[in-house]
Amino acid sequence: MADVISRALGDHYACEFARDVAQAREMLASRAFDLILCDIGAPGESAIVLGEETAKSDSDTAVVLVTETDEPAVARRAFEFGAFGYVVKPPWPGQLLMTTMNALRRLELEVAHREHSQNQDDRSQTIIDMAPMPIYAKDASGRYVLSNAKADELACVKRGEMLGQTDESIMSADGAKQSASSDRGVLADGSIYEAKEVLSVGGVSRTFKTVKFPLFDEDQRIDAVGGISADITGELEAAELREELLAAQTRAIEELKRSREETVERLTRAIDRHDSSTGEHVARMAVIAAFLATDMGFDPARVELLRAAAPMHDVGKIGTPDEILRKAGPLTAQERSIMENHALTGYEILVDSKSELLGLAATIALTHHERFDGSGYPKGLVGTEIPLEGRITAVADVFDALLSDRVYRPALPVAEAVALMEDGRGAQFDPEIVDILLDHLDHVLALREVDRAERMPLSDLPRKESDAEQDSLGRDETAAAADQTASDFRGYRSDGLRQGPARF
Repeated sequence: MADVISRALGDHYACEFARDVAQAREMLASRAFDLILCDIGAPGESAIVLGEETAKSDSDTAVVLVTETDEPAVARRAFEFGAFGYVVKPPWPGQLLMTTMNALRRLELEVAHREHSQNQDDRSQTIIDMAPMPIYAKDASGRYVLSNAKADELACVKRGEMLGQTDESIMSADGAKQSASSDRGVLADGSIYEAKEVLSVGGVSRTFKTVKFPLFDEDQRIDAVGGISADITGELEAAELREELLAAQTRAIEELKRSREETVERLTRAIDRHDSSTGEHVARMAVIAAFLATDMGFDPARVELLRAAAPMHDVGKIGTPDEILRKAGPLTAQERSIMENHALTGYEILVDSKSELLGLAATIALTHHERFDGSGYPKGLVGTEIPLEGRITAVADVFDALLSDRVYRPALPVAEAVALMEDGRGAQFDPEIVDILLDHLDHVLALREVDRAERMPLSDLPRKESDAEQDSLGRDETAAAADQTASDFRGYRSDGLRQGPARF
């Protein structure tokens, strides 16, 4: 058999031989091998045992069995423990070479897949760990399979020690019973559980705003419970306490089909609720951005990619402190600087992904605060140096923001918002995009009805029928508003921050 192996494989691979299973074990323990051929008919201890041991303990070594006779029972056992191939003696040299090449190719693909999955898991864990609230997931048996740094801190355990534990080991008996009851409800019917809970953790009673939701396996069966628990012990009087933790922030990433990636995306959208002003705003501005792109000649696939990526433009605000995001008064120069960091932070979170969607989202996150005249941030790009998707998102984002309530000001009337957009034409915004927005103002205002917009394609929403209808919006009033607000608008940056004492 050694001669056959040498003839078939010697010109292609470096081959070493062992006289028995014991020597083979010593060789495997001393150095790495890409593949082992196990002759289960050789004298002494059965080589099938060695193959099974290797397959279970060393995922970087492929196992191929060589047998005297074609026995279904042996083939079935080899398949069950993960052998990469199976040949019957005496094998043809070409057959042995093909089996070896196939086994090594399969091993190469599996190793690459493991490394890619690990990189994705590490990226996802990094994003989740940045969240300012506990995030976790439990399997059907109630054991924790995911937790972020805040969850470990809350449970009073070292980083990573929460995994594998149950509520009984970190909560009081009553708290664990209450948690198990809500978990069973989510697992049973896929419902969303929301409640304020008083739990004893580490011997201390705390009040939480808890949201639990179902997680699905690859067959779309519920197999785990995801949860986000915000400690509101000292904030029970706060009316705006993250009421929309599970509201959809984005049209989501349709490229990510596997349920595990979908689970991570749900958690990422929940983290983005850190900025409570974004809620329905990101859905509206994404629809407006998609319409503008359609009018500019984007093909349908590129429009949908922009529509899915635009809601992630402010993902970098995950690193912006609550006191700045929710501040009702003007920001100081230092606070403005911290706020402006969200563009680069969002880019760093999203960049370097192989996903086309996340790549576009990274570009938008970095450039949606650049200004057409070059006075924006973070890079001070000028005109068409700013990617087109970033210019489109900037117009859609600011226009919808002007018409939306903020913690620091109420929504502006349509006429005043239009005047501000006109004043920013060519300075803050690409003038062509502003012209499209204002030429189709009726249609854009209809698109802001997010619930309705999500139920029908862009082409089915009402479009303006005549210039006279456009005039009905009150162009005279708009022009007057422009005269009154133009000087004020020049003092505002694209994120609504002003150098003076007031903010939009």
